[in-house]
Amino acid sequence: MNNLLTNTGFTGEDSEENIILYDWLSVTSHKDRPEDIIRLIGMEDVEFADTYGFHGYRRSLYYDGIRINFDGTEEMGVNLEMSGQGCRVFETFGHGDWKHLFRTFTFDDKTYNIKRLDIAFDDHTGLLDISKIARSTRKGWYAAKSQNNDVIYSTRKAIKGTSVNIGSKQSDVLIRIYDKAAERKLPEKHWIRCELQLRRERAQNFILLDKPIGEAFGGVLNNYLRFVRPTGNDSNIRRWKTETWWNSFVNSVEKISLYTKKDIEYNLMRVEKYIFKQAGNSIDTYIKCMGLDYFLTSLKKRETHLKLHQKALIEQYNRETGETVGEYEDKEATVRAETPKAKP
Repeated sequence: MNNLLTNTGFTGEDSEENIILYDWLSVTSHKDRPEDIIRLIGMEDVEFADTYGFHGYRRSLYYDGIRINFDGTEEMGVNLEMSGQGCRVFETFGHGDWKHLFRTFTFDDKTYNIKRLDIAFDDHTGLLDISKIARSTRKGWYAAKSQNNDVIYSTRKAIKGTSVNIGSKQSDVLIRIYDKAAERKLPEKHWIRCELQLRRERAQNFILLDKPIGEAFGGVLNNYLRFVRPTGNDSNIRRWKTETWWNSFVNSVEKISLYTKKDIEYNLMRVEKYIFKQAGNSIDTYIKCMGLDYFLTSLKKRETHLKLHQKALIEQYNRETGETVGEYEDKEATVRAETPKAKP
């Protein structure tokens, strides 16, 4: 079966290299209109949905993880918020130039106010052991500027794994280390994410650092957190020796000179999951009442158009299969032919 259906497609989950990526951005502008923000991120060709707002704003423009909040009080300005998915969409369908974006913010810092910036390091090579990190945190074997910490063991069916938080959600710096593979239900993978969540002045200071991203990330991280081991009878944790594995991790991070662009998380498996698990009953009911021919005819005449990431998925399918997707052509025979027969 085509790997667009069986593999991760655009997700980047099959990466074997350690990477750094920007994973959240929230910034407020005191002069721009929503359309100016769209031009700023280079997404003029995208069709944003006009919907309700967040954070006290009455309205927003939204597209796949990117939200532009507006229509608040005059002092509130316009707020751009990009989730992790929104960052991937910006890198794929916007101009994707983080340096240009950050230069704009810092050049005119009276206009732009950075609320939050998340930078994530994804460990795929075994640098971090989440069990060891959780154990050291519970024992207090770490030196940090914040003494707020949580070790969370999730046994819920939906999300399993271990997460360590150093700092609070309201603080200017929150360090979060967690088992990303467990979150994504990938038991065969080693994928530990170490995430810096920076707010306000700390976020501003990070983008002002004139250093490669790995050196900046590692420097800030080591300034706020070190895992240590007891040294003799010394009761001052800050004088304890840093764990060798933590030094190795920070040194490895600092060698990364460029941030990594990751593709959007969209594939045929995700489409199939939505169709059959969320919309399946509604589609089935409609077809039984109105008939398949009428359903397909109505589908072709619908007023909404394919979004960019949906068009990109079709283009990728065409490239990988050497086919050209037609108007609802029957793929059943192809799928049946490619499905391995069970051994007798």
